[in-house]
Amino acid sequence: MAASKNSGFASSSSSSSSSYEVFLSFRGEDTRTNFTDHLYHALDDAGINTFRDNEELPTGKKIGPELITAIEQSRIAIPILSENYASSKWCLNEITKIFECKNTMDQVVLPIFYKIEPSAVRNQTGSYAKAFKKHQTCFDHKTVKKWKEALREVGSLKGWDSKNAANGYEAKLIKLVVATVWSTLNKTPSIVSDNLVGIQYHIENMLGLLNIESDDRKIVGINGFGGIGKTTIAKAVYNTIFLHFQGYSFIANVRETAQQHNGLICLQNQLCLDILKQENPYITKVDDGLNVIKQRFRKKKVLIVLDDVDQEIQVNALIGDLEWFGFGTRIIVTSRNKAILIAQKADGIYQPKEMDLHQSLQLFSYHAFRRDQPPEEYLELSKAMVKTTGGLPLALQVVGSSLFCMGKSTWQGTLEKLQGVPNNEVMQRLRISYDGLEYEEKQIFLDTACFFIGMHKDVACYIWEGCNFYPKIGLDVLHLRSLITISEDGYLRMHDQLRDLGREIVRQENFNEPCERSRIWSQEEALNVLNTKMGNRKVECLNIDFEDSSRSQCLVHEGFAKMTELRLLRVDYAHFAKKFRRPFSQLRWLSWTGCPMQFTVTNFDPRKLVVLNLSCSEITEHWLGWNHIKLSRTPDLSANRCLEILILTGCEELVDIDASVGLLGRLRVFDVSECFRIESFSIKLSNLTNLEILNLKFPWNLRKIPSDIEKLAKLKSLKFSSGDFREVPAAFNALTCLESLSFSQCGYLRHISILPSSLTCLRATFCWALTEIPGTNGLESLEILDVSCNNTATG
Repeated sequence: MAASKNSGFASSSSSSSSSYEVFLSFRGEDTRTNFTDHLYHALDDAGINTFRDNEELPTGKKIGPELITAIEQSRIAIPILSENYASSKWCLNEITKIFECKNTMDQVVLPIFYKIEPSAVRNQTGSYAKAFKKHQTCFDHKTVKKWKEALREVGSLKGWDSKNAANGYEAKLIKLVVATVWSTLNKTPSIVSDNLVGIQYHIENMLGLLNIESDDRKIVGINGFGGIGKTTIAKAVYNTIFLHFQGYSFIANVRETAQQHNGLICLQNQLCLDILKQENPYITKVDDGLNVIKQRFRKKKVLIVLDDVDQEIQVNALIGDLEWFGFGTRIIVTSRNKAILIAQKADGIYQPKEMDLHQSLQLFSYHAFRRDQPPEEYLELSKAMVKTTGGLPLALQVVGSSLFCMGKSTWQGTLEKLQGVPNNEVMQRLRISYDGLEYEEKQIFLDTACFFIGMHKDVACYIWEGCNFYPKIGLDVLHLRSLITISEDGYLRMHDQLRDLGREIVRQENFNEPCERSRIWSQEEALNVLNTKMGNRKVECLNIDFEDSSRSQCLVHEGFAKMTELRLLRVDYAHFAKKFRRPFSQLRWLSWTGCPMQFTVTNFDPRKLVVLNLSCSEITEHWLGWNHIKLSRTPDLSANRCLEILILTGCEELVDIDASVGLLGRLRVFDVSECFRIESFSIKLSNLTNLEILNLKFPWNLRKIPSDIEKLAKLKSLKFSSGDFREVPAAFNALTCLESLSFSQCGYLRHISILPSSLTCLRATFCWALTEIPGTNGLESLEILDVSCNNTATG
């Protein structure tokens, strides 16, 4: 247990009711600023939620409920038993509580004997004997006996002796501890399906090619057609070996990302962020990124996975020369194109085979029946179904999921369709599951495949609700059928084969004429349709992105004239010709990132708009577009009552937002972050009863928090930054749904008054005038408390 104040910072470990993974018990004066600090940050860097108490307990005060709760909720306890550990009654009370949890809650205890023999702890000799001699004069016999029994038990456990473990090197010992904790928690840095049938065979084959014990630098490829399991194998191998490296990075979807504007630069930035952590430079050119990799990775033994590579230039931009990396480095590249791996002079290429009948049946059963073998009455049907999929993991998963809870007649019909598909037609097998969807579910699937991969599901659902697609049901169905996945943080994901399936289905609407398709996601095809003025009412969704100004062109009215049913439109960084006339009356989603100051569109009336994104725009309150969107300065929003998300992020010239935004009764998300010139916030909040997220980050001159904020009964997240206000009103206590509250760079903020009991996260960073946060002891739900200021006291 630490015994000092951390002046100026209250870490997240101060939270009173968080669910921790590791609890560190230590004697502050022995190890606080050296071994324990290094271990804590190593665990934290590995993504392990660790409790370390940084507050001094006054003499005579018992261990508070926050410490008891932290011990009880931690899956692992690590007591760092140093020379003076036993001299602290607080440490002794902690170790006693730890062993109570070990015996009653199966808590794992991993002791570290820091510069002291385990026998001295076990038998209380040396400095421990002297400590107990003093304790016996101050405490009753029962308490002392309890402490001794706890130490005797911990001294008998298998742990680490710092003098002998890792040859006495503390840095190596810390790595060993972190690796053990990872293994114990069964944590994986890269999410993989729980049902990895036959994966161990692939892992062993890959480990043979990688030979991680060797100090050679190696590139190993995984090659095979789509859906064979290349990504899954790469993730499983990555999870198995990453702790053997000084840095590690899994770069997913290289092919898809590289096709985007500045895609290679984005990938380089991701790689540097993963490997260099806080040292990450902001890269703006591919050549600059290569120089960073060459200069900063030279001495690092790293593990890098490049997943789904389809061009040699992608590997060259991320790896450059293998000699740029430290000895023992391993690079894994997955690709459908074996020639790329050969060109990179891969030290080995693994080509996974289709699953055998037993494995195929097991994987299929997991998804069709949620068990490892089919029921007897479905056994023969299942074997026949498996035979038609050819041992392809993705097809087994998708087809199996589509048959979950279905009757035999559906099974028989699906089998007949599969039997009519040639063995090499993977897409057609997957298409059968798509064909079984309802109309709305198909639309959600196709929208995702063509436009929404990487979008947060909540934003997508707002759009689909505006289209009457019933997304809550639709997403559940698609997820259950393995056609869509949703990340832990809520973003839409899709296997590249399923993405390609969705786009191929749209292409089949008309192979030769993109203007006859419902969705046009290709920049080239979209521009061709606009330039030839061939668009018609069949086009519902269109994508144009001119962030690369060299490709920019002025959009004219005639190109959109017949597209009367457009509901999704991305025109990022686009300019429209003078007197452009389109109402876009069916639009539900408009993304106009980088919208220009000059607005030339007339008759613009998107009255069904649900989500509007004007991020990184040059607009001010005088932007003429407000008049046509009915947001004027943002005036008269009566025609836009359906608007649910309004994002004005990065509109640096915006000075004022008109009070009419307060008329948007259905608004759920209002984000004006990084609008540096906003001088006031005059919007009445009382009508925004559905608002869930309010982000006022970086309104530099915000001097007062709106007095009617208490009316936002559904508000879940609230962020302020750089405001000039001095206090937080007591009205915040009325925000009974508020879960996350954040203040950043609010230099005049002096104290935060009563807070709602629903709060799980409170951040007040770089608020240097802040001196008091009263009432946090009553926040039983608080999980994160992150405060950086001067001399802050929490009540």
